[in-house]
Amino acid sequence: MTDRFQGDPKLILDENGADLVFKGGQPVMDQGLENAALISLHTREGWCGNALARAPEQKIGSGYEVALEQPITITALASVRKAAVEALQWMIDAKAAATVDAAANNPNGSMIKTTVLITPPSQDPLILIQTKNGVNWISQKLDPAHERI
Repeated sequence: MTDRFQGDPKLILDENGADLVFKGGQPVMDQGLENAALISLHTREGWCGNALARAPEQKIGSGYEVALEQPITITALASVRKAAVEALQWMIDAKAAATVDAAANNPNGSMIKTTVLITPPSQDPLILIQTKNGVNWISQKLDPAHERI
């Protein structure tokens, strides 16, 4: 059983930023890579908080959300996939390197669905499904943190 008091407070991302969910006065916690992956994907390059970073490798930001703003074409979907993998490159470059793969598709209308598979060494894979439906975001994960409490 997972200790509900260990880990990082689980970030719930939406179009207005991030929220925390509390159950019984305790924030829902995430013990895995979910928060780190979501922050890497959804922080734009040039984020103002990078001014506080002392070293270049401490700066965060990716082109993932910018790639999603293109008109939906086959080329744009390939750009979204590439941007998702590049946003998580630090996980691949780490000493205990994970493998990262992504797929992007357009199931209907103005919807773009990105599926990211992160497999840390000797651990179960983390599957993140990000759905952008027009301007709205739906972030899903198999076995979400809020259901483990």
